Formats: sequence, structure tokens, C-alpha cells
Amino acid sequence: MGAFEYLLLFAAVILGLAISDLAISLHRLLNAAERVRWDVLPLLAGALAFERIVVEWWTWHGAEGMANGLTFGMFLGVLISATLLFLMAAVALPDEVGGDIDLRAHFNRTQRRYWLLFAAQWLTLNIVSIWAQININKVHLALLSPLLMILPIAVALAFIRIRAVQILALLGFLTLYTTLLFRQTLS
Repeated sequence: MGAFEYLLLFAAVILGLAISDLAISLHRLLNAAERVRWDVLPLLAGALAFERIVVEWWTWHGAEGMANGLTFGMFLGVLISATLLFLMAAVALPDEVGGDIDLRAHFNRTQRRYWLLFAAQWLTLNIVSIWAQININKVHLALLSPLLMILPIAVALAFIRIRAVQILALLGFLTLYTTLLFRQTLS
């Protein structure tokens, strides 16, 4: 096992746990379907969390060249980013399924935390990425520039309570991340 695989195995476990948490929460909701008041927002939030996890895992393959320049501080940033993704996934869908479950009420309670975790994870991931690129003298800030709007949008979404805006934002981010990587290959 090389340095890259060794370092990212720990972060991959965290992301695997995040996917497991989403799957278990969805399974519990489906089992309690007759007591669930369904709503699209937490389902889209769960789908976006799932997609962000997959995108992060996928992009790690392209970062293999940076593994030798990775410092302990950068590695800590990668772990923090993975943990923030785990928390974002965990907040998307409710864990408790006792009694009646109102998914709209759940999203209303957790919306601010969800979007702030989204913003914090995006910021952490990009800081570590820029730091690592600077460390190996391969800075590609031009690739980041169009995506700089993600942070203020995510923070604003933490405070906007308009359902249509939330739905459009979740669908927009799902589309953005899918189109950014849809045709990429591992080679």
C-alpha cells in the first residue's frame, strides 16, 4: 500500500460511514412509510450529500500526485472535510422513526445546520486543495474561480426559508456536481 492509499483509507472509512448513515436512515423511513409525511427537501438534501461524498471520493483519485507533498496539517484538513460530509449526510434525513415522522418539519429544523455544514465542508476542501497545490507548485486557481459563488450561496441558503429557493438550490447543486464530473474517467 502506497502513501496515497494509506493516508486516504482513514478518510474513505469516514465517507463510507456517511453513505451507510444515509442508507440506514432511508431504510428506516421506507420501513415506516405509512407513518411518514414525505417531503422532497430532505430527500434532495440526502441526494446532494450522497453526491458530494461520491464526488469527493472520485476527485481523490486525481489528487494521487499530491500525496507525497501532503503534510500532517493537510491530512487533518482532509479528515475534517470528510467528517463535515459525514455530518451533512447525517443531518439530511432523520434518524429517529418512532411515532409520526414529518420530513418537512425535519428539514425546517435542520436546514441551517445542513447548509452551514455544506459551506464549511466546501471551504475546508478548497483550502486544503489550494494549500496542497501551493506545496507542490501546481496551483490551478483558475479552476476554482467559477465555483467561488458556492460558499456565499450555501451560507445564504442557511437563512432563506423559501421552499422553492431551497428546492432550486438543491437541484442546482445536484446538477452542477453531476455535470462537472459526468464525463471524467479515472485514467
